[in-house]
Amino acid sequence: MSRPDELLYLTQDGLLEPLIHSQVVRVLERLAALGWRYRIVSLEKEKDLADEAKVRRLRSRLEAAGVRWEFAPFDWSQSSRAAANNLGFLTSRAVELARSGRVRGIHARAYVPAVAALAAWNATGLPWVFDARSYWIDERLEEGRWFTTPFRLGVARGLEHQLFTTASGVVTLTELQAREVEERFKPLGPRPVQCITTLADYDDFVRRPIASLSRVPPEFIERLSGKRVVAVIGSINRSYLVDETLDLARRILEASPVTHLLVLSGQREEYAKRLAALGVPLERVTIVRAEHDAMPQWLSLVAWCLLLLQPNSVAKRASMPTKLGELFAAGVRPLQFGCNEEVSAWVSRAGSGVVLENVSPTALDHAAQLVAGPVVDEAVLAKARAVTKDHFSLEAGIMEYDRLLEAVFPRGAG
Repeated sequence: MSRPDELLYLTQDGLLEPLIHSQVVRVLERLAALGWRYRIVSLEKEKDLADEAKVRRLRSRLEAAGVRWEFAPFDWSQSSRAAANNLGFLTSRAVELARSGRVRGIHARAYVPAVAALAAWNATGLPWVFDARSYWIDERLEEGRWFTTPFRLGVARGLEHQLFTTASGVVTLTELQAREVEERFKPLGPRPVQCITTLADYDDFVRRPIASLSRVPPEFIERLSGKRVVAVIGSINRSYLVDETLDLARRILEASPVTHLLVLSGQREEYAKRLAALGVPLERVTIVRAEHDAMPQWLSLVAWCLLLLQPNSVAKRASMPTKLGELFAAGVRPLQFGCNEEVSAWVSRAGSGVVLENVSPTALDHAAQLVAGPVVDEAVLAKARAVTKDHFSLEAGIMEYDRLLEAVFPRGAG
C-alpha cells in the first residue's frame, strides 16, 4: 500500500536520459534522504526502454532510496495526437492518484506535466509545485511553432495563467523569471517563488590530475595533454550562435599555435563539415561524444569553453545554461555572450570568464587574443568556484528545495 506522505513527481522528460537523470534522479535521492517520499511518473523514450538492464538498475537505485517509479513510452511522433497521448497519460495518473488519497501533493517538472497537475488540482484541490524550467509558450512562439493563430495563443496564455496562479509554489531557473512571475501572475493565495538553478555537483565537477581521468580514453588524453584546450560543448541547435562560435574557434586557433579545439558532441560529421568550410585544420580539432557522467573528467582537460548563445529574448529570460555552473565548478573559463543579462552577470561576478559585448569580427578577434594570452592564476579559478557555489551547486539547490517543499507540504500535515 502507498504511503500517505508521498509526493507525486510528474515529468515527460525520461529519467533514463543522461541530463534528466542528473537533474531529477540525483535531486530526488537527496530529498528522499531528507525525508521527502516521492512517487515518480515519467515518459520514457523507446530507445532507452529497450535497454532492460538499464531500466532495472535505475529502478533498483530508486527503490533503495525509497522512491517509487512508473512510466509509459513517450510518443515521439510530434503530432497533435502524440501530444494528447503524452499529456493524457500524465493527467490520468495524476488525477487517479490524487483522488485515491495516495499522494498528498504534486511536484510537476515543466509545462506539460504542470497541465496534468492542474487537472488534479481542479479535481481534488491537491496542492502542487510548478517547477517551471522555462517560458515554454514563448519558446514555441520564437520557433514559429504551435501557437500560430491568435486563438491558439489566447488559449495557451489563459492556461499558462492558471498554471502560475494555482500553483502553491513555483521554481524557476533564473531570478529574472522569479521576479516576473511574482509581478505578472497574482496567485490565488500566498506562495513561494524560488530560483533554483541548474544543480551542478560541485563534489563531482572538480579539477582532476590527468592520471586520474579514467573516463577519458587514453588516446584523447595523449592528444590533448600539453595543449591549451578550448571546448565547444553540445549540439547544433537554436539556442547557440553556432556560426559565430566556430568562427571564434577558428580565430583562437590562428592566434595560438598551442591551442586545440575539443568539441564534445555526438554531431561529429556536421561539426567537421562546418569547421572544414571555415578552413580550420582538422588535425587541431577533436570531436567526440562524451557521456554526461564523464563530463567532469573531460572538463579537467579544458581551459576555456565557448558559450555564445542567442541574444536576449522573452523566452531566454527564463534560461540558465546547465553547463555554466559546471564550468565554474570545474575551473573552466567561459567566453560568454547572449542568453540573458543574468547569465552575463554571473560570468562577471565569478571573475574567471569573459563576457563579450557583441559578436562582431573585432570582438571575436579580441576574445581570441585573450585566450592566447597568459594562463590565468589558479586562485582566480578557485575564487570563481567559491563565489558561485551557493547559487549553482546541487547541495545549495537541495537546501532550497527542502525549504520550499516544507512551505508547501509541511511535514507534520501528511
